[in-house]
Amino acid sequence: MFDVRRTAQKEGSAISVGEGAERPAEITEKEETERRHKALMDLLEDEGRLQAEERIQMAIDEDYYDHLHWRPEDAEVLIERGQAPVVFNEARQSIDWIIGTEKRMRKDYKVLPREEGDEDAAEVKTKVIKYTDDVNMTQHQRSQAFGQTAKAGLSWLEEGVNPDPEDELIYSGIEDWRNVFRDSRSRKPDMDDARYLFRRKVTDLDYAIALLPKQAEYLRNGARAYGENDGDTDIWYLGERLTNASEGDWLDSSSRFGDRAAYVKRDGFYDSGRRQSVELLECWYRVPESVDVFADGDLRGKVMDIKNPEHVAAKKAGARLYSTVKMRMRVMIATKEICLWDGPSPFKHQKFLLVPIWGYRRARDGQVYGPMRGMRDIQDDLNKRRSKALFALSTNRIIMDKGAVEDIEELRDEAARPDGIIEKAANKKLEFQKNTHDFQGNLLLAQEDSQLLRNAGGVTNENLGRNTQAQSGIAIERKQDQGSLTTSGLFDNYMLAIKLAGQLRLSHIEQFYTQAKAVRILGEDKPVEWLKINQVDPLTGQMLNDITATQADFIVDTQDYRASLAQAALDQMFELLGKIATFAPQVVLSVLDLLVESADIKNKDEWVTRIRKVNGQRDPTKKPTPEEMQAEQAGQAKQAAREALDERMLIAKVDETEAKAKLLNADEVLRRVNTMFEALQAAQVLATAPGVAGAADAITKSAGMVDEQPGPIPAPEAMPAPEVLPVVPPDQAALPAPIAADPAAVI
Repeated sequence: MFDVRRTAQKEGSAISVGEGAERPAEITEKEETERRHKALMDLLEDEGRLQAEERIQMAIDEDYYDHLHWRPEDAEVLIERGQAPVVFNEARQSIDWIIGTEKRMRKDYKVLPREEGDEDAAEVKTKVIKYTDDVNMTQHQRSQAFGQTAKAGLSWLEEGVNPDPEDELIYSGIEDWRNVFRDSRSRKPDMDDARYLFRRKVTDLDYAIALLPKQAEYLRNGARAYGENDGDTDIWYLGERLTNASEGDWLDSSSRFGDRAAYVKRDGFYDSGRRQSVELLECWYRVPESVDVFADGDLRGKVMDIKNPEHVAAKKAGARLYSTVKMRMRVMIATKEICLWDGPSPFKHQKFLLVPIWGYRRARDGQVYGPMRGMRDIQDDLNKRRSKALFALSTNRIIMDKGAVEDIEELRDEAARPDGIIEKAANKKLEFQKNTHDFQGNLLLAQEDSQLLRNAGGVTNENLGRNTQAQSGIAIERKQDQGSLTTSGLFDNYMLAIKLAGQLRLSHIEQFYTQAKAVRILGEDKPVEWLKINQVDPLTGQMLNDITATQADFIVDTQDYRASLAQAALDQMFELLGKIATFAPQVVLSVLDLLVESADIKNKDEWVTRIRKVNGQRDPTKKPTPEEMQAEQAGQAKQAAREALDERMLIAKVDETEAKAKLLNADEVLRRVNTMFEALQAAQVLATAPGVAGAADAITKSAGMVDEQPGPIPAPEAMPAPEVLPVVPPDQAALPAPIAADPAAVI
């Protein structure tokens, strides 16, 4: 039990009862405390009645898991009949599969910053929480609590603070549902709408006196032996008990039932030794109170705390506040008769320290139950069918004439023996009949019960690795998915409980880890890491890794519990990336870290870290370090220089291409000018010597050229005589004076 009394006194919030200078205030406070105690005890009695059916059924569910299936009166009837009350506990295998799945798929988590710039602090808190997990064996505690939920339908995780300086400050554990009464009118899964929560603790007398020395005399008077606190009239007593018909003391060892004696309550069954104990009640309850709340600024929405220097300074600086009514948590340590201590909760989060792991909840009244509830009737029928089939197979039916044997009881005994000898009278009929029809019929129904148990529990034969009618691997995977989907509600509730418990743990760390400390961080296949928190830098005087300076959020990894579905998706992704790698391998390398991160493999974080290191990638969920920022800036500078060089090379290539194009254009122009010059020369010759045209035509025809305009070319009417103009070759166009061409000389 968490010593809230000492913690509250340390915080200065304990309420004085029976002491002090102002007498009227004492009486008023004492009367108020007595009124609250009476109201809480009345509520506890009401909850005892409201949850009686639920608690008895949950106890029976756990008995069925523990092979206790027969009620004493039912087992007695079978034994008197000569029939064995056998147990074939196939329902347990479904529960074991659910429990084993949780152990195989334990969840990871991380702490995320609530405000920008708090990434480093969130990373430190993640490591601190993992350290507290290691110290408190949290993974095993949670697995044990989930196992109880799978069996009974409800269990509780506990997050608290240990005031003992020799132990770790942050405490986490589990609490049995038998020791807790909740507000049955609450319907929210996080119990945010609950008004109260009771926890029972049977404590050694000497420890209780050390815890509450002022109540020593009262505690001694109320002390009893262990086990005597569970009486038939006590609301904590669960009532009905079951038996496997082979343990306990149905009557006594000399009874006619022998080793088949079933269990009933008897004197001496309970632990009634000399160890003295007292029953204490830890009552957490919410009461409405008028509080001042900040209306603006960084503290907007927070309740004004006069012990917080930041709040006091903000109020003096003129921060606006408004009054409202909020539910504030209080805690009382009491017995059923008197209040031993009462005061406000010392925790800032104003929540219960117990977090429920729900199984299933009945819609009608919110009562809880587990997977075993739907399998119990089928399990009963299976046991009875197998018992009756065994009885039918191992007995004989005898049909005989009267007087066939002298002693019928001797006949009965000999008939039951495999080597029996029976002497009958002459001419008398004596016939044995095996009741095979009853045997086969009951055995067939028992086989159907076995299959029904798989369906009712949501765990298929494929999940259990048994022989199956499914032929292909895909069909088997789909059958496995069916079982995983049927039980997914349990795992969703479990993940919610881990998140709520993690939020409480994170709040406790932020509130109570105020001293300098070095915590050990363990990693599989990694060296031990020592993390120093709340350390003062000797050079700057600043606080390093200050846990209490910032607030963060606890996030649970959302990797799917349904392993087969996750594996199928991963296989499809591998197949897709294999196709992409044939034409774009760089794409596969760029997403390889994300692919490995989604796989369920050992040392996954180390795989991802090395892949990102090879690819030059960084963790996107973490703030870049100065070295990573420098490397990124250097890479960006190199990339910019590379792009600039590529741009200059491209421009140079374009200029070269344009120059070549211009050169080609100049050569083409010169060729055309020369062609025109030669044509003009030929035209001039024809104009001055028409007789040459015929010879020219003959030459061109012999060369294979075709006249595109056959026939004579008509001369224009009144065509004036052609004026012979000097023709200047292109290469002589720049000469100072034109050169006259002599037609005769040209010819």
